[in-house]
Amino acid sequence: MNIVVLRVLAGIAGLVIGCAAYAQAFPTKPIQMVVPYPPGGVDPYARVMMPKMIEVLGQNIVIENRPCANGIIGSREAARAAPDGYTILFATSSTLVGGIFMIKDVNLDPVKDLAPITLMFEPQQVLAVPASLPVNNVKELIDYARKNPGKLSYGSSGIGSVFHLNGELFKQVTGIFMVHIPYGGTGPLARELLAGRIDVAFPALSNVRTFLASGKVKVLALAEAQRYAGLPDVPTIAEIVPGFRKAPSWIAMFAPAGTPRAAIERLHTAIVAGLNAPEVRKYHDDNGSKIMAQGAEQLSAALKGDLERVGKLIKTLDIKP
Repeated sequence: MNIVVLRVLAGIAGLVIGCAAYAQAFPTKPIQMVVPYPPGGVDPYARVMMPKMIEVLGQNIVIENRPCANGIIGSREAARAAPDGYTILFATSSTLVGGIFMIKDVNLDPVKDLAPITLMFEPQQVLAVPASLPVNNVKELIDYARKNPGKLSYGSSGIGSVFHLNGELFKQVTGIFMVHIPYGGTGPLARELLAGRIDVAFPALSNVRTFLASGKVKVLALAEAQRYAGLPDVPTIAEIVPGFRKAPSWIAMFAPAGTPRAAIERLHTAIVAGLNAPEVRKYHDDNGSKIMAQGAEQLSAALKGDLERVGKLIKTLDIKP
């Protein structure tokens, strides 16, 4: 056999053995999970899956909350970390798809600067109002807005977030006007809604579920395409307002671009195990979120496709930073 061919084959074999050895050895120290949002919003989703991930990886995971600018700052910091598998980013489409268009000189390209690991789940989005607002369904909300022009406000977790985009889409298809008030995360948004300082919100069900039994918050409709078995009497927005289609809404895990494939695959295995843990599945079922557990290729396709859709949507709705 030609000596050059032998050297090439030897090189390939060495690479394969090296990757396998890396995968078996990784991780050898704790992993930092950057959650670029304040505690109490999507943060519990990260924490509930962590014990099983730690069990699978054999190393501790340290969560670092870095809230600012709808998650952009923390995401950018994670993207600039060493691409060695020891920094991962727990991020939402609100940040990497919508928020990315809302900051000038953002210095973050989620397609180029991040390595996709796992498309984890899709939260259940709802249309909610405080108990003090005198409406009990979507039609009454629309009528109330038309009879009280300029008086209604709706809150979001930040400019460009899925909550913001859904509010603007709702305004577009209904023809009503509501003043947008952005907050620094879903936790503050839920607190303001509960206190009645905003009139309408389009949060995840998990953000307001604990307030439903007490009657402090009313869920008028779901932003999803189908009804949720946990709230069988609550209609979708599209049932009352045909033409409404919610903005992309998912939560995923990323690493800095250039992270070794072996580390990505090891992390994905641990994340999927975390998502499939019985207590985690129950948490998602209780909150109506849909576990996806899809790999890097599917997440990459979703990210690129949603960036294209939301970019066009922002132009159509004339949303400015």
